[in-house]
Amino acid sequence: MDRRRPLSMSSRSPLDSVFSPVQRDAHVPSTPISSSSIPVPTSGLSSSYLGKRGASTAGPDSASHKRALSSVTALQSQLLAAERREAEANDRIEDMRVEMERLKSERRVLHDGETLERETGEAREREWANERLRLSTQLRELRSQNSTLSDSLQKMQSDHAQLAGQHASLTQHSSAELSLLASRIREIENERDALRGWERRAKGLSIELEEERRRAAEGRQREAESAEDRRAEDALRKEFRRQGQQFTGYQSRIAQLEAENSELRSKRKEAEGADRARQNVEWTLKEEIKTLQAQLERSRKDMDSLTQSFPATPTSDDHATLQSRLAAMSALHAEATTELASKDAEIRGLQSRLSEQSASALALSRELSQRNNELEREVRWSKEGRASAERREKLLQKELDATREAGPSMPGGASFGDQSARVKQLEGLVETYRAELEEIQRDSREVEDRLTKKAGLVPQSALDEAQGEISKLKAGEWSPGPNIDIEALDSTIAQLTSANTTLDAEVNDLMRRVASGEYNPATERCIELRSNPASKVHAVRTKQLEDLRTENGALLQRLKSVDKTPVSPGAENTGLVPRESFERLSREKEDLERAHAKRLLRLKEIFGMKSKEFLEAVYSLLGWRIKFDESGADIRLTSMYAPKGKMGLTLKFASQEGHFGTMQMTGAMAKGLEEARHFWITERQSVPGFLAQVTTEMFEKTTIGRAAGYVGLD
Repeated sequence: MDRRRPLSMSSRSPLDSVFSPVQRDAHVPSTPISSSSIPVPTSGLSSSYLGKRGASTAGPDSASHKRALSSVTALQSQLLAAERREAEANDRIEDMRVEMERLKSERRVLHDGETLERETGEAREREWANERLRLSTQLRELRSQNSTLSDSLQKMQSDHAQLAGQHASLTQHSSAELSLLASRIREIENERDALRGWERRAKGLSIELEEERRRAAEGRQREAESAEDRRAEDALRKEFRRQGQQFTGYQSRIAQLEAENSELRSKRKEAEGADRARQNVEWTLKEEIKTLQAQLERSRKDMDSLTQSFPATPTSDDHATLQSRLAAMSALHAEATTELASKDAEIRGLQSRLSEQSASALALSRELSQRNNELEREVRWSKEGRASAERREKLLQKELDATREAGPSMPGGASFGDQSARVKQLEGLVETYRAELEEIQRDSREVEDRLTKKAGLVPQSALDEAQGEISKLKAGEWSPGPNIDIEALDSTIAQLTSANTTLDAEVNDLMRRVASGEYNPATERCIELRSNPASKVHAVRTKQLEDLRTENGALLQRLKSVDKTPVSPGAENTGLVPRESFERLSREKEDLERAHAKRLLRLKEIFGMKSKEFLEAVYSLLGWRIKFDESGADIRLTSMYAPKGKMGLTLKFASQEGHFGTMQMTGAMAKGLEEARHFWITERQSVPGFLAQVTTEMFEKTTIGRAAGYVGLD
């Protein structure tokens, strides 16, 4: 733009009017030029432009005029330079304005981000408060469930204690019954031995009686006319036959008593097995009590750990830690609930087993009582039979004495004495036998009457004692057995109950404090391990947060410095970042490089192991050891059946461009494989066939093949 103006004769110099715009520019330094610095004649320039002269003044220029023209030219060049500097200054001002707009927009973005983060934090805090309220409600529900389950457990323990007492009383009663029956069995065995002795004596007497009978028969044959003797002999024969039948019945009854004795012994063994099962159940219940005590102790420790990492000002990490611990506590409570359910099922199973054992014990007691009554009856019958046998023995002895007193028989059919006296004696014996039979029948009728009336076979004291024990069992009263320490069990149950109550109170207190966020550093101290996962994660997050805060502060400081510092004319527009950002990016880059190197090393190790496994599999399946060189172009094969060193065989395959390569055989065994190489490689181009034939031949030539009995093809 041309800034030249016509000069006029005014109160100021024409040069001042020409250069006044340049002098008014505040950003470009200039030197004011006064009218006295350059002598310019004003007479000839009143009505013409600068540098122009009128026609009247045409002619050679004077020296002053030339100086004026040269100064005007210099001033014009200065004016152009000032305009260029002004344009550059305007450009720099525009660039600075754009940079300021960009920085302002970045500041607005940072401010919006900070506002968003603050809102997000407040939203998370509200969510955490809601979650804490929900978890506190859930904990209250779990606590109520825990109290209910504890009550049910105590009830089950009391029921189990009652059932154990009943089982102990039944076991004691059964042991007493077994001891009584064992004593009765011993008495019966003694009586059986006595009866066997009497049986042997009766057999001897029967033999003597038979001898005497034979002699009497001979006498009766000689005395055929005596009908009375024959009738007496018939009566005696019938009586002896009946006594033999009774003796056979006694023998069968003794065998039956022996069988019952063995059965009672088996019952005794079963009762002892039930006692051992009861002891096993007692031991199992003690172990369960110990397990429950350990669970209570672990629950107490878990609840104590809730107050180990709650700072005065909770953060998101602490919230996450609290949530994880609450989740762990929920999992532990669920596990405890399942264990309690399983223990409840086991207790129910034990109760059913105890009820079954109680029922079986009662049935066994009733059966033993019945057996006892039967044995009492059999013993009484045995005693009566023994008394009867003794009486019969006395009678037979009397008969034998009478027969012996009669004297020997006379030969030639002579009689034994006075036959009338003999007949009277025999009639007296028959009457005596009839009286004994009537007495035995009367005793048997009395025994049957007693059996029908259920009296007289069992001692009244034993019966009263049994009735008292039955009434105690029905009423639920019981007495502890000799092997059960009921007082210790009761004290253990009381201790566990008090510990459970204390633990519930502590849990309630801790839950209330956790829900309200109460924590007093002056009276309480949170103890935790120095190197735990939560502290490590918290330390990493804290360090990251501090680094980000430092970097953010450096960025804000840099932004303020850029806003305050004016841009110099010769400064270049170079981009700078804070040192914290550069260091963070450098650390991230180093971490990525280390992770990448570690991943590559791990992949290399895995590839090496897999390659080694593959080569070992090939060596085991195909019998060839494969080795690659560093370049991977050459492959060496060594057979497992070839000898080591120069006496063996090594195949070297070198690959070339395309599908072609070379094979080289080295070793002492390579001389005998030229024909096979020509057959398989040269003619048929089959390397697998060549390797198969080489493996077969080397197997045949080695000690392994010869030991296996391998015979090659001719």
